[in-house]
Amino acid sequence: MGRTNRLVVLICIAATLLSACATGAGGGGGAFPTNANHPQPKEETFQGCPSTGDGGDRDLNTLKNRIDDAQFADVSLDSLLQLQWPSTIERVQRANWSQQDTQTIQQNEDVAVRVEGYLVGVKHEGTESTNCHSVDYRDFHMWLVVNASDGKSQSMVVEVTPRIRDMRPGWTDSALAGLVGQHVRISGWTLLDQEHPEQIDKTRHTLWEIHPIVHIEVDQNGGWVSIDH
Repeated sequence: MGRTNRLVVLICIAATLLSACATGAGGGGGAFPTNANHPQPKEETFQGCPSTGDGGDRDLNTLKNRIDDAQFADVSLDSLLQLQWPSTIERVQRANWSQQDTQTIQQNEDVAVRVEGYLVGVKHEGTESTNCHSVDYRDFHMWLVVNASDGKSQSMVVEVTPRIRDMRPGWTDSALAGLVGQHVRISGWTLLDQEHPEQIDKTRHTLWEIHPIVHIEVDQNGGWVSIDH
C-alpha cells in the first residue's frame, strides 16, 4: 500500500472513531431536536384530582400530570443537561411569565424524548399540590446522570407520576427502588420546573426535567428490557 493510500485509510479510521465518540457522548442519542412537535397534554381526572391539582402553579401541574404516549426522539443526556432557561422565570408562576420568557421555554418544552443514563437515586416524594396532596398517590423523583460515578449535582431529575404509574403494573415500589445504579433508558416529556433554583449544582444540574416518565427500560446483556413486565 502506498503512502498516500495509507494516509487516506488513517484519516477514515480517525473520522470513524470521532463519529462513534460523538454518538456515544452522554449515554447515546443525539442532539436535542429543534423541529420537534409540541402536542397539548392529554389530561384526565385521577382519583378525584384534576390535572390542575389543588393549588400552586396550575399550568405547571397540568404539564406534570399529562398521560399521553408518543414517538420519542433519541437524545443524549448531555444535550438535555445543556438546555438553558431565563433566570427571570425562577420561582415565578407561569401565568406571570413574560411573553418572551414563555416563548423561550416553549421551544424546548413538551418534547417527547428518550435518553440513556444511570440512576443514582430514587425517592418516593411527599404530598404536593400536583397530586391534590394525596398521601397514597405521590411522585417518585429519580436522578439520571451520564456516568455511573456522577453525583446528583450532575443529574437531571426525571419523575414517575401516579397517573402514569397506574397504567404500568410493573412499576412497583420495589421495582423502582431497584433501579438505583442501573443503566436505564427513560422515555418521557421535557418540562421546565421553575420552582427549585436553589437546588442547582447541589441536588440537580438543571431545572429541566423529564416529567412525566412514560416508559422505563433497563439494560440487560446489551438489550433494553421494559420494567412493565
